[in-house]
Amino acid sequence: MADEEYTSLPIDNLLAHKLWKARQHGYEQLKTLAEANTNDPQVQSVINNPDILRKIVADANVIAQESGIDFLVVVLQKSNPKTCTNTRDSVVPALVEKGITSSRANAKANATESLLIYVQKDSPEKVIELMIPSLNAKSPKQVVATIKAVDEIYKSFGCLAVSPKLILESVCKMFAHSDKNVRAEATKLAVTIRSYIGDAFDTVVFPKIKPIQQKDLTALFIKIDQIPTPTRKLYEEEQKLLQKNIQLTEDVEMTDIIYTTKEDLKIDPYDLETPVDVLSKIPSNLSERLLNPVWKERVEVLEEISKIFKVVRIENDDFSYFVSLMATCIKDVNLQVVTLACGILTDLAKGLKSNFGRYVSTLINPLLERTKEKKKSVVDALKNVLDLCFEYGSFNEVIDSILEHMVHISPLVKIESMNFLVRCLRDLQTPISKHHEEQIMATATKLLQDSQLGVRNSASEVLGTMMKILGPEKSKRYLEKVDKRHVKKVEQIRDVADVKISKGLVSAETFVEVAKITDLITKNNNNEGSLIESNYKTKNQQVLRPPAPSKSSIPSKRTATSPIKENIPNHKNALTSRSLKASSSTDAMSTQQLQELELLKAEKQELIDSRKNLTTQLEALQASNAELMKDVVSLNNKLDDYHDKFTTMNMTLKSKDTQLFRLRSDLESSNARNAQLQQKVRYLESQLENQGQKTTKTSDEDINRRISILSIDSSTQDAPETSLNLAGSTLFTMNDNDDEWKRATAATNELKAKIQRMKARTRIIEPTED
Repeated sequence: MADEEYTSLPIDNLLAHKLWKARQHGYEQLKTLAEANTNDPQVQSVINNPDILRKIVADANVIAQESGIDFLVVVLQKSNPKTCTNTRDSVVPALVEKGITSSRANAKANATESLLIYVQKDSPEKVIELMIPSLNAKSPKQVVATIKAVDEIYKSFGCLAVSPKLILESVCKMFAHSDKNVRAEATKLAVTIRSYIGDAFDTVVFPKIKPIQQKDLTALFIKIDQIPTPTRKLYEEEQKLLQKNIQLTEDVEMTDIIYTTKEDLKIDPYDLETPVDVLSKIPSNLSERLLNPVWKERVEVLEEISKIFKVVRIENDDFSYFVSLMATCIKDVNLQVVTLACGILTDLAKGLKSNFGRYVSTLINPLLERTKEKKKSVVDALKNVLDLCFEYGSFNEVIDSILEHMVHISPLVKIESMNFLVRCLRDLQTPISKHHEEQIMATATKLLQDSQLGVRNSASEVLGTMMKILGPEKSKRYLEKVDKRHVKKVEQIRDVADVKISKGLVSAETFVEVAKITDLITKNNNNEGSLIESNYKTKNQQVLRPPAPSKSSIPSKRTATSPIKENIPNHKNALTSRSLKASSSTDAMSTQQLQELELLKAEKQELIDSRKNLTTQLEALQASNAELMKDVVSLNNKLDDYHDKFTTMNMTLKSKDTQLFRLRSDLESSNARNAQLQQKVRYLESQLENQGQKTTKTSDEDINRRISILSIDSSTQDAPETSLNLAGSTLFTMNDNDDEWKRATAATNELKAKIQRMKARTRIIEPTED
């Protein structure tokens, strides 16, 4: 289609045209109309239909899309916040998915600008929520583009306008992404957020990322010099400033100052966490298990539930019954149960913060009562819970219980109760009632006479801190009741005590006295300033502004309230209205007064010098005292180290003694066994010797017998003749019986055979024996 064929089409047809050039032409026409007037019907028809606007932003052709996003920027800049609100849900996801990922730089920049305008004129929280799903996209390119856009939002508006809580959970997931570009952009975003919220970022994010990533981020955080200044403000802030008719330059200086001081931009990690429901996770049979007579069972169940409370923020609920169970555990005879219960209460208090105050009345008495324990770890756990009771409760909720336990029968309870009171007084920011003031001072004064040194020292701490709060005038009447032996120590504690309630407070009586002295000094010497006058003027100018310049150094508003004015009503004006001649005659008449004035000036100068010297000495003494305290702490630490080493050496020595005893026992057992074995060896040797003798004797007899047998062989030649002779004689006598002869011959042959066998046996045995 030729250009002239679609350029004449209506805008509605152009927006739905299949040719990208036609659509681009329609977008450009809409932009021209919007620049002239956003109330144009054709522009309004697009604005009132978010689906059409979404299609324009997500055009399939990148060139047409660029023109469409240009039109969107013009519309958002010139429209009211209502337009942003109506189109947000449809347009923001399209911008995130198609706009900021565009391959054209101008389209990408305008898409980011559109998101910034949505944040500025609409709700930052809702815009960020619509962007978060893209942080979980499968495409790393999409995730990287979204992180860059979020980073630009926080750089432009800061973390006061856009809460970092919205994105911190996603930041942790970014560092676990497999793509290195995603992790690199996540690092940049982390640096941006950390530059605004400080250490709160480390508290929330670091536990959820790898140690190597923590190390890399820490190295980058060190390079952050100061809190950056946001470049934009929310629409509501701008409107408020316009209503007050403040110029733009003053606006920047006055509104941006909150971003330049770290004290004003303190973000508690508690506010960045999502509340966790822990009450539903507590076992239903908790009370039964805590009443189990076996202490190991009680410890086991407390260890189980202690893990549940290890969260930063706890969802507020009714913990009354649970706290009463923990109060019962504090009274338990087993110290491990007490320590675990205190740890759980500490986590509960930090998780509930101000909502924990409702449970203070249930816990304060059991906690103070249990401070009688001597084990340091148990006492420290109790002190932590006590401090949290005061922090999230109130002074009036704890003071009655403290006063009650200050007169407890146990010295340890007295000491810890007073130490807790001192900690409360130092952090107290509200005035103490007259009733409680008198009770505290009377009880502490009485405890100065206690027989225990620790009790007396703690009582001195209470008195000194109270006197610091009350001031010199009010505390004077209480100091008169203190024994002279303890006055010096109480005053030293008062001088070094650091309390919050008295900082910056000046009584009305002090201002009246300053006014009187200033009037007198000004009338006598209008040209010489005084220390008291300058101090008063500095403080008074912060509150009052005179309606017109005055030649007098005293503010005009104070002249009507100063009591000294009634006695010398016109003296002030006389100093400036009289002529020189009149003043000289008057001076001649008041020579004595001038001399007295000079004496007073000299005395005043001496007092000032003396005060400076005393101040210098006091500072030197305080510095010396601080050094001595450091030395004491160092020596105590060394003493503890030596004590630990001594204990270790004793344990080692006992272990060595035990080993030596065991070795001696083993040696004795070995000796006894050795003796038994030697006896057995001797017995076996004797048996072997006996057997050897028998064997030798038998062998000798056998050899002799064999030799005697062998000797028969040598006489075999003579044997037949002898045998024949014998046989002949026998046979002749036996009538020559043939049968008998045969038997004799057979016997002779058998005898010869036997002799031969004996010889053969002997020849076989002899080589074997050799």
